Amino acid sequence: MITENAAQIIRYSIISYSRKHKIFSLGKECISLDDYRNTENERKEKKQTNYFLLSKYLSVEENVLFTAKVLFELIGNKRKHIDQLFLEFAQKQGITINLNIERILYLSLTFLYSLGKVTFNKNMIEVINDEV
Repeated sequence: MITENAAQIIRYSIISYSRKHKIFSLGKECISLDDYRNTENERKEKKQTNYFLLSKYLSVEENVLFTAKVLFELIGNKRKHIDQLFLEFAQKQGITINLNIERILYLSLTFLYSLGKVTFNKNMIEVINDEV
């Protein structure tokens, strides 16, 4: 009988403490709801990179519009393989291609494709002439 009363007292104290301090159990840990909300807000507040804006923290090659302009000029009136185009871009800009730059290059080509300026055919890229 004493153990039942002790168990009820512990349960009641845990419930009242959790209601008063607004905590909940996450696995084996008890976390304050306010702390949990703050961590969730921090996750949501992480800013996504805006590839169309330049700031002091980004290099010029990380701007999709600038990179698209350079790629469009490099393609010219010829058909070029995508690897050759990327190498020419790196040589013209005087940079080495890394994963971030390659991602920007693909985004730039996608941007040009969405505008209807270039077309792809088996990794060959060419400019679409829209002479009206």
